[in-house]
Amino acid sequence: MTDAVAIPMEEKKKDAVKISQSYWSLVWWKFKRNRLAVVAAFILAGYYITCLIFPEFFAPYSKGLESDYIEARPTYPHFVDAAGSFSLRPFVYGLDEEIDVATRSRKFVVNESVKYPLYFFVEGEPYKLLGLIPAKTHFFGTDPANPDAKVFLLGTDRLGRDQFSRILFGGRISLFIGLFSVAVFLFVGVTLGAASGYYGGATDIVVMRITELLSAFPQEPLFLALGAAVPVSWPSTRVFFMVTILLALIQWGGLARQVRGLVLSGREEQYVLAARSFGASDRRIIFNHLIPATMSHVIVIATLKIPGMILLETALSFLGLGLVPPTVSWGTLLQNANTVRSISAAPWYLFVTPFILFAILAYNLLGDGLRDAMDPYSK
Repeated sequence: MTDAVAIPMEEKKKDAVKISQSYWSLVWWKFKRNRLAVVAAFILAGYYITCLIFPEFFAPYSKGLESDYIEARPTYPHFVDAAGSFSLRPFVYGLDEEIDVATRSRKFVVNESVKYPLYFFVEGEPYKLLGLIPAKTHFFGTDPANPDAKVFLLGTDRLGRDQFSRILFGGRISLFIGLFSVAVFLFVGVTLGAASGYYGGATDIVVMRITELLSAFPQEPLFLALGAAVPVSWPSTRVFFMVTILLALIQWGGLARQVRGLVLSGREEQYVLAARSFGASDRRIIFNHLIPATMSHVIVIATLKIPGMILLETALSFLGLGLVPPTVSWGTLLQNANTVRSISAAPWYLFVTPFILFAILAYNLLGDGLRDAMDPYSK
């Protein structure tokens, strides 16, 4: 009998807590209960810290540093050597160059008699932190006093450049494209959608017909055509911004239609009518009242849209229709694995794939968590 009474009392206490707290505190409370979404948020934070903000610090080498180790295999850290001796400090084995008589090609084999200890916070190539602060400390590396000591966690490419370092630098471009293109996508979609829903009439007709026109074209052929239209003579920075803007401007129609529907239902709310009766301008009503009321929906859409933008950039760059070398992105890195010969001779070219997959998966889990958290009053 006591348990039967206690359970409803606990539910009443939870309902009272929900009523007494603000909307965003309830959203945060419900989001923290979704462990997968919290883990995904930490993974994405790690991505943006290591790839977008501080890749020069976390990468042992610069993205363009070439070496004599052409398509060298990865050198994985070890704590136990071939003789069974344990070491608290991790180390990597050296690599010896050999000629494969069968394939008449050069390859590198592990030399277990040569060990190079790994150190943290070592002096290396000079760089500018955040593009402003001169520095030369790297998160990890080998003894800087030994020029023969090298560490290639994910192998090297056909020019002897460290793949791990290039994946970190490539993540800066791909992740920034996802953020910047979604920012443009949100600005255009939310603004035009709000104007269409608030004003109606000719504005609504024009905006909706444009969205229908954009949705009438199949996405993949349209992206391929626009990517092929970018002149090959353009510098990499111009191509980068052009690809980013194209990705955003083609896909804003769906968001505009959703925001239009929310604004249509919200423009007759009491707070909007009160603002209009006090003489508030249309601009103030739209940007201070109607658009903020749609933010919970827009945030979820943005979180789920970023991975799509990253995949589109990767696909276009892989096909040679987006970013091209020497610009380093995850898509251009995948170009190294576009032949059977490349994959068979250097399968570590595919190591960029898990970085892309985990980023996409983390964004999807975060978006699902935010979608549930934005409705905090549901069970």
